[in-house]
Amino acid sequence: MIGRRITPDEYDKKAIELKQRQYELTDRLKRITEADESYSITLISLLNICSKAPELFESSKVEQKRQLINFLLSNLKLRGKKLEFKLKKPFDVLVNLDYRSNWLEREDSNFY
Repeated sequence: MIGRRITPDEYDKKAIELKQRQYELTDRLKRITEADESYSITLISLLNICSKAPELFESSKVEQKRQLINFLLSNLKLRGKKLEFKLKKPFDVLVNLDYRSNWLEREDSNFY
């Protein structure tokens, strides 16, 4: 079928299909972008709260302290005078990050 041309009806049908697909992809991109922005805002808020955790804890009442502890920790055990616990996600990851590794000098291929 070399040289076959499509009819105006086929063209119109395909144009409508492609336009609909374009709308769907545009809507999906919008939702992903909004979710990404929301995630960033939530993460920044979480980090700000974490950076103020000692002050928040000290100024809190007993019930609020309990809520903070339950929010951050799991598997609390008292062994003699030692408190053992596990940090809940995502706090376990934050504690184990090596922040300095992001700032250490390293060889840069752009400076040869």
